[in-house]
Amino acid sequence: MILVEGLKYHPSPERILVLHAIMATTMRSVQPPIQNASLAHMLGYRLPPYRLMPEVKSVTKAVQRKTRNYLPAVWMRAGTSKGLFIHRHDLPPRQEEWGPVLLSAMGSQDSDPLQLNGVGGATSTTSKISVVAPSQRPDAHVDYTFVQVSVGSSKIDMTGNCGNMAAGVGPFAVDEGLVKVEQGQRQVDVRIFNTNTQRTLVETIEVDEHGRCVEDGDFGIPGVLSTGSCIKMSFEDPEGAMTGRLLPSGSPTDTVEVCTETLPRPTRVRISAIDAANPFVFVDRSDVPRSLGELGPAHSDYLSFMEEVRRQGAVLMGLAQTTEQAARIRGTPKVAVVSLPSTPGTSGMPVLADVEVQSFSMGKPHSSLQMTGAVPLAAAACIQGTIIENIVAQTKALRDAASHSSSRAESLESFRTLTIQHPKGLIPVEVHMGNESKISKVVLSRTARRLFCGEVAYLA
Repeated sequence: MILVEGLKYHPSPERILVLHAIMATTMRSVQPPIQNASLAHMLGYRLPPYRLMPEVKSVTKAVQRKTRNYLPAVWMRAGTSKGLFIHRHDLPPRQEEWGPVLLSAMGSQDSDPLQLNGVGGATSTTSKISVVAPSQRPDAHVDYTFVQVSVGSSKIDMTGNCGNMAAGVGPFAVDEGLVKVEQGQRQVDVRIFNTNTQRTLVETIEVDEHGRCVEDGDFGIPGVLSTGSCIKMSFEDPEGAMTGRLLPSGSPTDTVEVCTETLPRPTRVRISAIDAANPFVFVDRSDVPRSLGELGPAHSDYLSFMEEVRRQGAVLMGLAQTTEQAARIRGTPKVAVVSLPSTPGTSGMPVLADVEVQSFSMGKPHSSLQMTGAVPLAAAACIQGTIIENIVAQTKALRDAASHSSSRAESLESFRTLTIQHPKGLIPVEVHMGNESKISKVVLSRTARRLFCGEVAYLA
């Protein structure tokens, strides 16, 4: 066999003579590689060692295939979110080992933006997981860990809490037998310790004669078309959930300078960085450049601007050392734009709210409002000098002028209600004040519903 120009050639004896003649005339200038040394010797050529081509052996590597596994889980709608609810004992012992399992179950193991190989819904509000276990703490029934699974990247984030998913923890705990319901009891308070923020919330849930969670009811929440049984959620001692301080920067209002590719000149933006239940950065809408406001919050330029504000807020709050580090932690803090509520002249809604908000989650506009966004927003309304407190005061003045009367200011010493307007409707929030004007708890209401229970198949 002769290898000529990379091709294997098997000449007949007659053709060898022809090749011999051709090669004899060209050997001094061109030395074709000959794989068989004996053939070279037969033809009378003395080839240097480097001209002899070694025999190539094909190597087939054994491919280790992933195998199908099953993860017991419950799929629930909780508030305006949807996700998996999993028992802690069904996951690997070490939290560091959860990633591959949860990413595969949700369909983000290959950074698929559609999550086709999992149960995730391809949005940040439908790519969430609650991990629940009996609590060893004397002041809680269960421990709850929130996991945000990224859409379009193979990452999970456990740096913050999700109030909507938390709304499903109480019903899950009751129906899974993690909370004891006494015979004849029609309402149960479930104490939940959130491991992400090291804070406790209490959920008041209606149960039936069999001790199971009641899901049907006439209570409605914006963003969910159907009604359900009301779940009252009380976020206890929400101040400083991640930073240890309600005002991590020490100031109710700060100013940051923001530059983006489309806005290279620095833009001064006022923010209020609040840490209550979850850290949030609130931006006054009047500080958003008009050119971006005309594009709308879903435009990439608007999102880039808000992301830069969020990163600078993270550094200001001590949640990241640099904006580059903050870019790698998408879940916390979150960012939102606040403004005076809409009036009949714009969206057709009457001025029923105290403040309007457009929040963002994982780099996208949120369709409604995170519960752990309503908590810090309501808390900020009670702090003198914050952007929200100023907006609420302006709203009150406008409302009084429209009604030609002066409404009574609510006392900030013990209790206050606040109505928040978001893209899907209104959220009423109760703020309870304790000693030294400390916020003792923030109360709001949700609904939840179990959608399926069984096993999620995943490859690992």
